[in-house]
Amino acid sequence: MILLNYFYLISNKKISSIELSKYILKKIENSFYYNFFINFNYKYIIKQSLWSDLIIKKNLNNILTGIPVLYKDILKTKFLNTTAGSRILKNYKSPYNSTLINKLKNSYTINFGKSNMDEFGVGSWNKNFYYGIPKNNFNKYLSSGGSSGGSTYLISKKFIPIALSSDTGGSTRQPAYHCGLIGFKSTYGRLSRYGMISYSSSMDTIGFICKDIISLSVFLNCICGFDIKDSTSINLNHEDYSRYINKNWLLNKIYSKKSLEGLKIGISKNFFNNYINFFIRSDFEYILNVFEILGAKIIFLYIFFFNFIQTLYYIISSSEIYSNISRYKNFLYKFNYFNKNKNCINKNFDFNNKLKSKIFFGSYLLFKDKNKKYFFFSKKIRRFIMENFKKIFIICDIILCPILSNICLKNNLKNNLNIFEELYMSISNLTGLPSASISIENKNNSYFKKPIGFQIIANYFKEARIIQIINEFKKKFNDT
Repeated sequence: MILLNYFYLISNKKISSIELSKYILKKIENSFYYNFFINFNYKYIIKQSLWSDLIIKKNLNNILTGIPVLYKDILKTKFLNTTAGSRILKNYKSPYNSTLINKLKNSYTINFGKSNMDEFGVGSWNKNFYYGIPKNNFNKYLSSGGSSGGSTYLISKKFIPIALSSDTGGSTRQPAYHCGLIGFKSTYGRLSRYGMISYSSSMDTIGFICKDIISLSVFLNCICGFDIKDSTSINLNHEDYSRYINKNWLLNKIYSKKSLEGLKIGISKNFFNNYINFFIRSDFEYILNVFEILGAKIIFLYIFFFNFIQTLYYIISSSEIYSNISRYKNFLYKFNYFNKNKNCINKNFDFNNKLKSKIFFGSYLLFKDKNKKYFFFSKKIRRFIMENFKKIFIICDIILCPILSNICLKNNLKNNLNIFEELYMSISNLTGLPSASISIENKNNSYFKKPIGFQIIANYFKEARIIQIINEFKKKFNDT
């Protein structure tokens, strides 16, 4: 409970905001070679801390005043450059702040900088060849995951309680799994995306990376709400996301020693096909045993077009990244990026390989003879899958599935184009469902330290229930 500890120290004036900021800066001053920052401004951090102390002195503070926060460099800010992890935007300064950053700024949080990421959010291993590869604090020999890999280091060190990121195909949940953290993705339209550089407009959502569930629930309570500037924002009544914490699943209607008795967990047999690794499968079976001990009931179900979900994700995301990246075409033509003569190409304005492959694939899919055959047809199948999931949640409360089909890959891996790397994570992005990845340390395996993780997918706007399940699972695992 890092956030509550900071709040207790600051509100009781046992430590000032400027002292807390200087303490964190002192701790991380020798860690910048880990490549977890893209933009960092020491003077601005001190200025924010002094302003927060002034607010606290006037007794106008709230629970987030003086709390350090980290942002993924895909959220636009006026005070720091917004690069989206790309060298072509290294000098871009936005004329406005995104809505979420304005909300946190009005709560007087401390922005500790913009974290490293894959270029334009396209990638799964955070292999940013321009800003460097961020290190994994959980295991230095493994990748930190992507595309939000730069946000994990300070969270895992317990210096900063939470980091804001984006999630298009597991960009938040995968690095959280690699680094032993909690990755959370909200329902599509629940949080404002205004001011976020878009990758795939129909799948982009705001995500969080944190160490404890209390910090997540507090931040959700503070920044949720309807935004008139965002056309995809959904206007719903405000709710307390911490209202189910430390309560059983049936909300004390029936006395039971098992906290999750009555919970129905949906499992698909398609999750355990030949492409899943044996160690991932055995870890997932261990997780299911823990949930059965907590009183949950396992229900087997069938997901239509499960084997095509990865294909649909690549078709839709490639088409939309091509459409979104076209706004920079004048800038790229200026530097002869599309010139056929290779000697004229300016290497300082080049994209990484995975982004280039998606751009060219998207241009093919949106060609006048192909868009109806591939793109619009994929949209129709996507709608059918969403209707299928609505029927699934009539018979079960949540769906449990693995996060990856294989174990964490090493940092020096050259070929990072794995066809199954986003199969399980893209389910919730295609359907717009809320989901979270939970990662715990494998204490039995000392030779190859890797996390044990799983993913929870719930029905629309059931974020409070996800928080409740994570809290009960964490309590049980810490006891055992």
